[in-house]
Order: sequence, then C-alpha cells, then structure tokens
Amino acid sequence: MDVFPEHRWSEAMRGQIGGVSFGKRPMLTLKPDYVLKPLHHDHRGFREIAFYEAIQLASKQGSLKANSSAALAAAASWTGVRGGIGTKNFSSSFGHGAQSVLNGYDALAMLVAVFMQDAVVIESEHTVIYSWRCMRREIELLRRLSTFIAPYYGVMGQQSLVSNPIESLTSAPASRSIISNRAHLLLSDATANFSRPCAIDLKMGQQSYEPDAPLDKCEREIRKYQHQKEFGFRIVGMRIYDPGHPECDGYGFRRFDKFFGRSLGSREEVKNALRTFVSIAPGLVSQASADDILSNGYSNRTVSPSSAAEVCPKVRTRVITNFLAQLRVISGWFQENTAIAFFSSSILMVYEGDLSVGSNRDVTNLKMIDFSHVRRQAGGDSGYLYGLKTVISLFQEILHEAQQWDQ
Repeated sequence: MDVFPEHRWSEAMRGQIGGVSFGKRPMLTLKPDYVLKPLHHDHRGFREIAFYEAIQLASKQGSLKANSSAALAAAASWTGVRGGIGTKNFSSSFGHGAQSVLNGYDALAMLVAVFMQDAVVIESEHTVIYSWRCMRREIELLRRLSTFIAPYYGVMGQQSLVSNPIESLTSAPASRSIISNRAHLLLSDATANFSRPCAIDLKMGQQSYEPDAPLDKCEREIRKYQHQKEFGFRIVGMRIYDPGHPECDGYGFRRFDKFFGRSLGSREEVKNALRTFVSIAPGLVSQASADDILSNGYSNRTVSPSSAAEVCPKVRTRVITNFLAQLRVISGWFQENTAIAFFSSSILMVYEGDLSVGSNRDVTNLKMIDFSHVRRQAGGDSGYLYGLKTVISLFQEILHEAQQWDQ
C-alpha cells in the first residue's frame, strides 16, 4: 500500500510550463513552499534520486577533509547503473562501502611494499591517488553546482525499495515496479517567493537523448526540434504576466507551450521569444510612472514620453542583467566540468511580473532541473555549454539593443 495521500496534502501545480503532455503525471505543490515532482518508475527515477542525494551530500562538505566517507558517498552515489540502485538508504550504503575500503588497507604491509618498490603496489598506489584526486575534484564541482539546484528534502510516497533490483526485473510483472507510482521528489518551489512569477523552461544541450539511446528514441527526439543542435537549447514552455491580453488565463498569465518553442526556426525568432519573456506587457505600464520606466531598470523605446501609457513595451534590463550573471557562473562551471553530462536537463528562469511589489521587482531565480538522464561522460558536456553560450549571447544582444534604444 502506498503512503502518499496527495489528494489531502497537495494540489496540481498551477501554471506548470514544462513536462506537460498527455499521460504524464503533473507536478504538485505542497504548502507552504514545496513542489512534488513525480519520479520515473525505471532507472531514470533512481538516477535522479541519486543525483539529488549526491548534490545534497556534496553541498554539506564545508571542507573536503572533514568527512572522507561522506565525500566519497557524494561522488559515488549518482553513478548507479540503468538497473537502479538497490538500497533503502543511498548515502549510508555508499558511505559504509567507501569506509570499509579505506579501513581495509593494511598500512604496515603497504609501507613495506612501497619501500621495496613492488611494481604492482606502486601502480595501485598511483591509481588510488589519481582516483582520489579526481573524486575530490568532482565533489567540489558538485558542491559549487548546488547553488543552482533546488533544495532537496527526500522522496515522498515510497514506502521502501527492493533490496535486489535485478531480482525484481526477473520476477512476476505485478512485482516489477521498483519505484511506486506515487513516488515524488520533495523540492523547494523556485517560484514560491514571487507574487506573479514569470517563468521559462529551456531544455539545454545539442541533443536531448543519451548516446546509447535506441535509434527510434534518437529519431523521435530529433523530430521534436531539428534546430536543437544549431542553438544548443529549445524553449519547452514559458509564461508571462499580461493581465490585459485577450489570451491570458484567469490569473493574468499568457502561456507559450512546447509547440511554440518548436516553431522557432531561426535565431532571430528565438531571440524575439526571449525578448518577449523579459518585456513588460503594454497593459502593465500604468503600474509605473514614466520616470520609473526610465530610471529603474526598464528600457524605454520612445523619445520623451508624455505619459507612461504612451511608452512602448519595455525590456526588463535589470532582470536580464541578473540572469546573465547567473548564466555566466554556470557556464564557467561547465568549462571546468570534465566528467558529467546532463542530457535532457533544463534551466528554469523566474522573475517577478508584478511591478507593484516595490524593491523586489527585479529579483530573479535560476535553477537547473530534470536530472533523470545525468550520467558520467569523459570530457563533460560540450553540448550543454554550447547552449549556455547561445543563451548568454542572445540575452546580451537583447540588452545591448535595449540600451541602444535609450541613447
């Protein structure tokens, strides 16, 4: 029996912009400021859990010397194979395994062997040292990346995991489900502190399938958006606060779905879509005076307007600047990353659409999301980095063009 009565505790997320399609379970919200993300039932669910566990452990390492077993666990826990991770406690099982390996060395015998220049031991010693240095570096990379990952609080709706996933795969069909169909990741809601959160979901990378994916899967993903390789990302969905628009919903938001993103066939069209995302809707101009628009982070596109209502749609220049600062940090991380690939992963960008909130109007939040296809890959993830550079370039152009209009 599952233990997740979501009908009492939670509700479907209002205005979900990504991962929306027929047959998919929706994201849920849980008061006061949590989201519940449904887990895949197969290896993808385990890989996503393991990645969040690794990030959580790595983020707690104020000093890599403080707790070697926990640090080892952080680097090891997300490397589970496709069959899944057959433990009830990911971090503790890996931590104990790492500790037992470390404690298993016979220090005296090792010292004697090294002193005698035993070839096998010397080679093993070099291998251990190299592996440890690589692991320390990966732990530090994960720790730094944790800033851009939504805080993770565990899994809800999963009573237990089978102790042997391989055995589960060979058992009767009724007992094959390793992850419950009610299992959800409990995460912090990236939009919780916004009055009218405008958001965009960018699926990053030059390909949205793993290198060893079946051919039909590869072809299906390529057909979704044939310009993915050219731009390095695609818009999965976005919403902007535009209460005066005839197509807005009951909460005042205009929504752009995945088919809108797939329809963008040129670089200019993609840039215009991003510009739309960071522009003030014409109907919101009345919330700010002309002086506000000229001096508080909005680009003016007319000369000496006599009233705010005469000003054309503005670009939120401070919002763009804030996003660019965060994107550049992530880009720097990917330039250093030589071990991890983030296939079919996304970036969620959020800013405040309510211009009446005062000093918090230009606050932004940027998080990396969707990690069910994260894997080790020699050389890192050049496709994700390429997409980041494209997004940065497009926002820089939008910002520059806005500033040119103001001169």
